Parts: sequence; C-alpha cells; structure tokens
Amino acid sequence: MHPAIINASQLIMVGDIMGAEKVLSDIADQHGDTALMQILDDVAPKDLLAIMREYDSSKESLLSMMVTPEQFARAVVLDKQYGERNKDKMRGMINAVIYKDPDMTGEYLEAMFTQSGGTETMADYFYGRLEEVFNFVMHASNTTDPLPFLSDDGSSTSSEIREFFAVFHSLEHIQDKTNWSYTRSEVADNDWKETIWILFHEQTDFFEHIIGELQGRVLAHAVRSEQRSKPISDSAIESLLQALTSGSSKTDDVEESAI
Repeated sequence: MHPAIINASQLIMVGDIMGAEKVLSDIADQHGDTALMQILDDVAPKDLLAIMREYDSSKESLLSMMVTPEQFARAVVLDKQYGERNKDKMRGMINAVIYKDPDMTGEYLEAMFTQSGGTETMADYFYGRLEEVFNFVMHASNTTDPLPFLSDDGSSTSSEIREFFAVFHSLEHIQDKTNWSYTRSEVADNDWKETIWILFHEQTDFFEHIIGELQGRVLAHAVRSEQRSKPISDSAIESLLQALTSGSSKTDDVEESAI
C-alpha cells in the first residue's frame, strides 16, 4: 500500500481530515493526476468518505474531483454510519461529485443505485425535500401545493396515504399524465430537481426505486404515528396484568423452594 494512504488514514483517525486530504492531493501535485487516480482505489471507502464529507460545491476537494463513480458509491453509502448526519450537507457533498461533469452524472447515479444501500442513501438525499419532490414529480413544475399527509397534524391515515400514492403517484400515472415539457438545461440546478429529471428520463428503473422508497418512508412514518396514538385496549391491559401476576407467583415459588 502506498505510504501516503497509510499516512492519510492515520491522520483521519486523529481527526486531521484536512491534513489527510493534503497528503493525498500532494501526490497529484508531485506526480500528476494520473498517479493519484491509480492509488485512490486502495483508499478505504470510510477514509475517502471522511474526506469528502468536509467538502461540497462551495469548497472543493481534489479527491472529490478525481473519484470514480464506483469509488464514490462504495464510500457514500457509509454515510449512515455517522451519528451526526446532516442530510443537507450530504446532498451538497453528493452534488459536488455527480455534477462536476454533467456528462458523467448518469454514471454516478447508476453506480449509486447498483451499490448495496445506494437506494436508501439517495432517499436520504431527497428526504428533506419530500413535499417539493412529490409535487415536482406529479406536476413537473415548481408547484408548492401542500400535501396534508406530510404535515404533523395526523389528519391522513396510512390507508388514505397509500390510496393517494396508488392513484396519483404510481409510475404509470407519472409516465402517462405528467407533461415534462422542458429540457434538462431548463431545469438544471445541479441539485435534487435535475437529479429527478435525469432519473425520470434516462434511468426509469432507478426512478421507480427512489419513488417507491420515499413513499415507503412516508407510509412507515404514518403507521408508527398511528400505533403511538392508538389507545391500549382493556384486554391488552388485562393480559399484561395477568403476565405480571403470573411472573410474581413463579418468583415466590422459587423463593419458597430455595428456603
């Protein structure tokens, strides 16, 4: 293994991310970009992610510019392991890489969705913009109609949400009814909106995967809310009391036996 990789990994372990990035970037400065590209595949995905997390489109890293789609996908799916996750920051990191060359964006997205855990990571990428994403997909516009089931008032049941998705948000409905009357250049924002456009027009299977994942998360949240608000039945309380009483009796029997 290249000494610079070992050095960079040790610096990351002690929290010196900038120092680790410099150690690896110095290879390109001293020996050219090709030399850095040749060793990047040996950099541990967790180390590569640790460096890329410190950068976005406003503060670029040479490693973010050089990383291949496969290397990036292997690294970014590990973001869920960080306890202090910031999904806006994660989206900025992803955008900085996948939009560094507009002609390569599709390749990075394909690598993401074919990597284990990639669909879930891309759902995190979109999750902070759920209402905007669902409106954009349904109307192919910047509509900001509020979707009741995304509010906190709990007015929509999980059954109603499921029916809404089945009627208005199925892939067939989106493909048949949505009028995407503009080009990628017209919607280009180097962010989630352009990403949705690319998935819809160029990677239909992945588009279906991400819409299904986002819908599933909304439904799961609704079901959990219903379960928390559902009152405990008398029969459930009675069963619990019986179980506690039974357990207490067994404990007494054991104590008497021991005596």
